[in-house]
Amino acid sequence: MNKLIFTFLLAGSLMRSQTHRFIYDVVYKKDSASTVRTRENYHLDIENDHVTYYTRDFFIADSLMSNNLKFPVDTKLNTSSIIYHKKGDDQYEEFDILEGSTVLKLQSAELQNWKLTKESRKVKDLTLQKATTTYGGRNWTAWFTREIPFQEGPYKFHGLPGLIVELYDDKDNYRFELVKSVKRSDIPKNQFIEMSRQMSVPVDWEKYNKTKLTFYESPINYLKNASNRDQFYLNDGTAVNASNSREINDRLKANIKKYNNPIDLEKAVVYP
Repeated sequence: MNKLIFTFLLAGSLMRSQTHRFIYDVVYKKDSASTVRTRENYHLDIENDHVTYYTRDFFIADSLMSNNLKFPVDTKLNTSSIIYHKKGDDQYEEFDILEGSTVLKLQSAELQNWKLTKESRKVKDLTLQKATTTYGGRNWTAWFTREIPFQEGPYKFHGLPGLIVELYDDKDNYRFELVKSVKRSDIPKNQFIEMSRQMSVPVDWEKYNKTKLTFYESPINYLKNASNRDQFYLNDGTAVNASNSREINDRLKANIKKYNNPIDLEKAVVYP
């Protein structure tokens, strides 16, 4: 928590601004059987009537697009999904961006049954209170503050009487820590996010699961169709053509199956 930086704390100041951006440091295991952890930053943007949660790489992608800059060949952006919901609403929209141009829109009702405890602690100038819940097949502990009066948190976690500052599961697969907040009234729309939402195809869980399994069988076909070229490039700069497409396809399949440790285990796709 020594990285926690706030540019505002007063409730009155919070409520006057149009957009509040909270940045979380997220450390997680892509592979639950591994000790290797990945660290990324995620944005939680709270606007007048809605909330959007996404990886910071969307912000980077939008900056490149806005300034007409090319994506560096060695760029490894994580732009896999966007979480969106209206403030005070338990209905969530998740936009899952597959390789290429396929965006699946999955709607779901999300509600955590929080148990508030009397345990509290002081971090910087904030008083945090502890709460626990079971969600998505994992047991979670949250530390929230009533001093920031938003009933929101990272991913689809919400419903506490204050913003979630820390969140982690008891198996240490996921850990979220609020590290920065920004209050602005002039944050422009993220073109990358808006484009992804407009391109999305609404699906139910059955269709979502089927599409993910179809994608798993041949991710190379999705990429090839999206690029409309005989040779195209992966996000890490690898050139894919007829001579290596089968090898690359097998490698992508192996990674999809290996790195299958979602926050919500109850909605994990079971790959053959």
